[in-house]
Amino acid sequence: MNTPRLATPKINPVIETIFQKLADQFENERRLREQLGHLELEREGLESALQMAHEHPDSTREVWSWLSSEFKKMNEQLAAMDAPLLRCVSYETFVAFLRAEITNTQA
Repeated sequence: MNTPRLATPKINPVIETIFQKLADQFENERRLREQLGHLELEREGLESALQMAHEHPDSTREVWSWLSSEFKKMNEQLAAMDAPLLRCVSYETFVAFLRAEITNTQA
């Protein structure tokens, strides 16, 4: 018994062009963020905040608020220069990272 050949799905050329433009835009932004050191700054800020929250577990929300506030201030300056913005994790993600770090430290 021969298996039927599946046809390659046809993508509307207009939609394909839009997807390609979006992919190019995301890649350009990623490259610019890398050149500006955004990824390193975001990582260092997150690591510092996680360390503070680990040392002061009763202040987790305040530490995250401080981190997001600092990123917001920097983003205002970046927006004025029409540069890509820094990304800050949500509080829920911050807590998940903190729990993972605590678990890894205890193991």
